[in-house]
Amino acid sequence: MYAEKLTEAQIREIMNLISDDGLVQIIKIRSYDNSFEDCINWSKVPEIKAMFQETEETYQLYDYHIKGFHHAGAGSDYIYRKQMYSYFGEQYAIDFLLHH
Repeated sequence: MYAEKLTEAQIREIMNLISDDGLVQIIKIRSYDNSFEDCINWSKVPEIKAMFQETEETYQLYDYHIKGFHHAGAGSDYIYRKQMYSYFGEQYAIDFLLHH
């Protein structure tokens, strides 16, 4: 719902914020349908291929967490949610409390 609304610039900003050194090289950003082939689900999850501290990794941004980080900085999910709140406001916080 929220992650699929992120712009490429916002994704790049988020990835740099969660990096320990703040220097993430983004290789590719794409969205994919996270449903099974026989189900209809149009939710798009941003997927990022990035170089984190000289290690290439793949990350998926969900509404309230990041999946796939190994070399991201400590507290990445908290930093991510804080940034998402700055983009989407109080409704994001309310939805987080109600659905998480």
